[in-house]
Amino acid sequence: MPEGPIHIHAAEQAKEVEESLTVLGRRPVEWLLDNAGIDSRWCVIHATHTTEAEIRALAASGAVVGLCPITEASLGDGVFDGADYLGAGGRFGVGTDSNIQIDAAAELRQLEYSQRLARRARNVMTLQEAESTGRRLFASALAGGARALQRPIGALAVGLRADIVLLDENHPDLASRHGDEWLDAWTFVVGRTTVKTVLVGAEIVVDAGRHRMRPAIEARYKTVIANLSGA
Repeated sequence: MPEGPIHIHAAEQAKEVEESLTVLGRRPVEWLLDNAGIDSRWCVIHATHTTEAEIRALAASGAVVGLCPITEASLGDGVFDGADYLGAGGRFGVGTDSNIQIDAAAELRQLEYSQRLARRARNVMTLQEAESTGRRLFASALAGGARALQRPIGALAVGLRADIVLLDENHPDLASRHGDEWLDAWTFVVGRTTVKTVLVGAEIVVDAGRHRMRPAIEARYKTVIANLSGA
C-alpha cells in the first residue's frame, strides 16, 4: 500500500451505487471501508450517496471527504450529508471536478446552501450556537485539504508554507466588518471578486486581482478553444 495520499471517487451518483450493489454486493463507500483499509491517508471524493452508518464510519476512519459542491449541483448528483458528517467529527475539503466555476468561496457557499435546502434550516454547517458559518466552513476546508494532500499547508504557522490570500479591504461589502464577519462576507456575498493578492509559498502570483500569467494563459486558452471548435 502506498505511503502517500490516496484519492478515489466514490458514490457520486445513484446509478454508481446501484451498479456497485449488483457487482460487489456492497455500496461503494461500504466496500471501501470493508476492504481498502481507509485511514487518514485517504480522500474519498464526492461520497454523495452514503448511509448514516457509512457517514459515521468515514468520520471515524480519519479520512477526508473531497466535496465538489458546484459540480455535484451542476450534474444533479445529489447532496452529501455534510451536517451529520461534521457532527460526527468528519473532515472535508472542497475543490472543483469540472471547471465550471473556480471559486473556493462559491464551493463553500454551495455546500452550506445545499444543507439548508435539504434540512430546511439555516447555518447548518456549524458545531456551536451562534458561531460564524463562514469561519467553520473555511477552517474545516483548510484543515481537510491539508490532510488530503499531506502537505504542510492550510494555516499561518511556523513551518507551514506561506500561502496567503488578501482581500480588498476597500470593497463596499467588507465595509465596517471585523474578524469572522470578513469570512462570512467573503463566503456568502463577494467571493473571488474581492481577492486582491494571492501568495503561494510567499511568492505573489495574483496582484491587484489579476494572475501574473493571465495574458499568456488567456492566449493559450483561446488557441485551444479555436482548435477544438475548428475555427
